[in-house]
Amino acid sequence: MDKKTYSFKKFIESEIHKINEDKFYEGERISADPGEPFVQEWVKRNSLNWRNEWETSVCQYCIHWKICGHKVLKNCYEFKKDEGEVE
Repeated sequence: MDKKTYSFKKFIESEIHKINEDKFYEGERISADPGEPFVQEWVKRNSLNWRNEWETSVCQYCIHWKICGHKVLKNCYEFKKDEGEVE
């Protein structure tokens, strides 16, 4: 896997995590599974902003991205550079 593919994979996995987190909280709020319509609406309303947030975060460069990358932090005291799982 090249570095560009690895970076995109990180972005997509973090976005999916964020969608699932938001879907969970919405489900708690309405006491029901908001289902696929919630996901489609999330993508329509938030995907552009999500990409901008990701691209300005330190999470995209951090080894801990699977744990907290969905928070798209600008600064992080636990930041550790991810050298990438690139072949």
